[in-house]
Amino acid sequence: MAQNRVDLDFKSVEFDLYTVEKQLTEMMADWGETAFDVDDVLVRHVSYFIKYYTIQNVDKSNKMIRRSGKYLHHIKNIFKKYGIAEDVAFALPFVESGFNSGARSNAGALGMFQFLDTTAIHYGLKVHGNGLDERRDYKKAADACARYLRDNRRVFVSTVLSLASYHHGTKMVTDVLLNCGDDPARRTFGPIFKSRFLGPFSREYIPQCLAAALIYRYLWENRLVMLPVPGFESKSIRSGTSLTSLKKKMPDLYELNPDLLHAKSIYPYASTNGYVLLTRIGEPALTAKIVKRYPEWARNPKPLQAGSTKINGLPQTIHYIAQTHNDLSGIADIFGTSVKALKFSNRFLVKQGLRPGDVIEIKGVAPTTRVLDANSIVSGKHGALATRKGETLDVFCKRVIRTIREDCKSCPWQMGANLSPELIYYWNHDVLGTVQPDTHLEGGLSLKIYSDYRWHKKSSESSSTPGIIAKGT
Repeated sequence: MAQNRVDLDFKSVEFDLYTVEKQLTEMMADWGETAFDVDDVLVRHVSYFIKYYTIQNVDKSNKMIRRSGKYLHHIKNIFKKYGIAEDVAFALPFVESGFNSGARSNAGALGMFQFLDTTAIHYGLKVHGNGLDERRDYKKAADACARYLRDNRRVFVSTVLSLASYHHGTKMVTDVLLNCGDDPARRTFGPIFKSRFLGPFSREYIPQCLAAALIYRYLWENRLVMLPVPGFESKSIRSGTSLTSLKKKMPDLYELNPDLLHAKSIYPYASTNGYVLLTRIGEPALTAKIVKRYPEWARNPKPLQAGSTKINGLPQTIHYIAQTHNDLSGIADIFGTSVKALKFSNRFLVKQGLRPGDVIEIKGVAPTTRVLDANSIVSGKHGALATRKGETLDVFCKRVIRTIREDCKSCPWQMGANLSPELIYYWNHDVLGTVQPDTHLEGGLSLKIYSDYRWHKKSSESSSTPGIIAKGT
């Protein structure tokens, strides 16, 4: 099987104005945005925050990205239920709390999604003084957040303005728009940024979220789990400064800081404690921390032979969701097929290759194959295969094998003979993040379990290693 690896052939994060404008336009088109146009002011400020997140503040950004791995899979599924793009599912908690479920603001907002108590209660979250506060429950808070965005998208007919309302409130956004004076059918950011109703943190919120959304797209497109880390030098400017004198001192001013290209003076951003002026950028590199995300113990899991039992019935077709570090050779080897067969069944792979999140149709697997997760009924119990808080992946794997075999004990074949922690990790990397076999897991995780995934053509009736079949699943 080919080595599972981080693809080192990546492009640097680009934040020149042409690229940012093109990417924003494409992203908004994907969102179905019809009431908000990309203008020069928006491009300039989004460019600044991409520069800030990916260069000057890259270590903190990577810390938040690593933390997101534990939560993002569930958040994306919740947002999808309400028709909210997964770019937003990443960007909003990234900006609000850095994916910290215990975050608390000076204004009293709490949790990963920074709900104030009144808004939280309005959207069905329980907020009590006795310690029970569902704003700390990221799944329930994510659901409330997605419903808030959906409701305000209906009001403003705009995903961008629904993001603004999440920070400013619906009434404030309405007041700002009524006093902007531009075409109400085609809103732009310039008048909003200048609005006298908004404080500095509020006017910077939209470009922050859009910059984070574009960073998510960059990571996804380059199959990276962290941002490259460049060397750089910078200084902070905390007051408005004319660019005329600065340009004379720095011939490469606009090359290093393209967000200044159409500006007359420095704007000191409140959310970054002043304007971050880059004076040098080194070559980006993938650090050892990125490689560490793919632990050696889980590389190249070897499928175990199911034995030589006779298996009757037609081959099964299953659907597998590609994980961040999967490649076609590895998937083909594990499921007992070939890269050629995968490409034949999934023609999109020929043009675009494999991307995380792709749903791949795999044909010709064993007739007893089943896909199980926490929602499957096994041994007569719903949720029997959900992770238990504190158990390790090793312990979880052994428990799953026992549970499945108990469910199939009256059958001539059993499911579960081929399971290993390595295979479970391979199938569920995007949910599990960076773990070791002895890492204590979060309770209630729904991990995909594929059992009896090899198609065997041998016909002997029995062997020392039992075959596998599903019963009642």
